[in-house]
Amino acid sequence: MKSFKIHRFLLVFFAIWMPFQLFSQQQNTQIVNSLNNLIRPIETFKADSSFADLDFLKETLKGKELISLGEVTHGTAEVFKYKDRLVRFLVTNMGYKAIAFESDYLSVENIDDYINGKTDSLVFLSGTPLISNNSPMLAWLRKHNQDRPEADKVHVYGLEVRSFPNIINKILAVNPSIEAADKMLLEKVKGKDYQKIEKEEINAMKVTLNNLEKIEGDASDKIYITLLQQLVNRYYETKIGARDQYMATNAIFLKERAKDQQLILWAHNGHIAKDELYGVPAMGTLLDKKYGAKYFAIATDFNQGEAYVYVAKNKPVLGFQAHYFPEVDSDKGYEYFFKQCKFRNFIIEVSNALKDPVLNEFLIQPREMRMIGGTSTPVNKKLSIAKNFDMVVFFEKTSSQWK
Repeated sequence: MKSFKIHRFLLVFFAIWMPFQLFSQQQNTQIVNSLNNLIRPIETFKADSSFADLDFLKETLKGKELISLGEVTHGTAEVFKYKDRLVRFLVTNMGYKAIAFESDYLSVENIDDYINGKTDSLVFLSGTPLISNNSPMLAWLRKHNQDRPEADKVHVYGLEVRSFPNIINKILAVNPSIEAADKMLLEKVKGKDYQKIEKEEINAMKVTLNNLEKIEGDASDKIYITLLQQLVNRYYETKIGARDQYMATNAIFLKERAKDQQLILWAHNGHIAKDELYGVPAMGTLLDKKYGAKYFAIATDFNQGEAYVYVAKNKPVLGFQAHYFPEVDSDKGYEYFFKQCKFRNFIIEVSNALKDPVLNEFLIQPREMRMIGGTSTPVNKKLSIAKNFDMVVFFEKTSSQWK
């Protein structure tokens, strides 16, 4: 009798489960078929190739003033190579002359000197991921700027300040009339280990900053005082969101001073996202709110492969190295569907996809998406692509940026 009840239960269970599974599979197939109808293949990763396959962007990006180039990790070769290609396209074909990186403002100033011929040495100070792997793009920008009038030259910037020495050295250099007591404090803070600066010193720095603001000088140098103020305010501020708020403030400052008020942003997907993915506004949230349709966010994503990240999960901690991320095998992730498409590497224009009823539901419905950054964990974040990004550049398989 007991065996009969179990048998009957299994029959009922499978009678309900099988149609559900068939419906789910059919729905998944419809999503992939709809994606195949509109995705654009990535023809090449060679940054100096013809831009014929990117010509569609001239229409897509018409009227945009702030274009964010996102990255799923800070150490993925294909992502950096393709972003290099997009930068060259935007500079060559759409007149962009300003690029702001998720990097230290003072470190990028040295890079700007290089691409504008003020120095022949490409120096990478602390606080920037723009190490030798990005040298081809920087060499191209240097050649592009050569013999051009100042108004037509490209300039690069950092979006934040990450340590005290660089910014304090700059402030001391451009403000020779600083009072002795303030100079002494700045020198003291500059020379200390970043993690060991005391609260009393930070409070004293706020007084010094008030004094610095009263010094008469070149208006263009005032940005350095603002940047130091942000770093001081953030030092004991652990609340998530302060960093993005300052990066947004600095992006607005740079955009409004750029040629034609056009700016390219180079940052992690999480920073350029339009939604409050972590419960507070991201940089992209604030920029989208201010600029609306003039803000355009391009995310990058991948299914499987290596990325150069800080591997913190292992014991002992292994530090930065090439780390493999296995393919996505669950339909809870967007990549599960992307990997089944007819092109291995492709572009999705979200506004066009939303015109398809199947893709409208697919892209609006929150699913997991890779959101790795500089560490091996966390890997995914549940989000709606439609609410966060205007375009997605997908790679089936990646390799480490620093392999």
